[in-house]
Amino acid sequence: MAAPLLPLRARHCLITGAYGGIGAAIAARFAAEGALVTLLGRKEDKLRDLCARLPPFRDSRLAPLTAATTSSPPANGEKPVHSYAVMDVSADGRDDAVLDDIWKRTGQIDVLVNAAGIAQFQLLQNTSPRAARELVDTNLMGTIFMSRYMAQRMKRRRADRDACIINVASLLAEKGSPGTSVYAASKAGIIGLTHALSVELGPLRIRTNAIVPGYIETNMLACKRPKLPLACITSCEIGFRGFRRSMPLVRA
Repeated sequence: MAAPLLPLRARHCLITGAYGGIGAAIAARFAAEGALVTLLGRKEDKLRDLCARLPPFRDSRLAPLTAATTSSPPANGEKPVHSYAVMDVSADGRDDAVLDDIWKRTGQIDVLVNAAGIAQFQLLQNTSPRAARELVDTNLMGTIFMSRYMAQRMKRRRADRDACIINVASLLAEKGSPGTSVYAASKAGIIGLTHALSVELGPLRIRTNAIVPGYIETNMLACKRPKLPLACITSCEIGFRGFRRSMPLVRA
């Protein structure tokens, strides 16, 4: 039996990297707990499929939303539904107009989950500057920019609603392993960012936390498994199934 989360009913949660293994599991659990979920990612077909599989949102206390995309104009009286938006959170692909539209349609985002990320496992001397920059731009800079955007708006939220930012880091940020230097550095940056934001935003009643999973059998990592150092797999503390059940987000 999964441990109950903090109350999520009638909370609006924005999840980046939403169709990935971790992001999708978080989205499904949040929706099951009664949250209204907006999915963010780069592939519309996967976002659409996940959105259709989420338990329907049944609370009427949030502002009306449009249908399950961001392209339609608001319709007065329409019931809130889970939605998705196509966006790349990396430094080059991020589009504030997409986020502005989500915020305008919903009027409130209570929880931001920064789950977007890419992985590469290669010795540093064999890693091209372009590949390293792409990874850092997505994993770290994407998290920084999303957190910055949301913090600016969360501080203007209704006074009776707390808010939180949840960042997905990695055990590799704390336990280095050959072939993971750039990936580990990007995730270590997320942990440092989380520590600083928790101090900066705490007085504004915006909690900032990180989850630090070990190796999880997601589609992104499954195809890279032959290249992974054995230590990354054998030392993992939780598996994908275990992650879905334990959900350390209870501390968010």
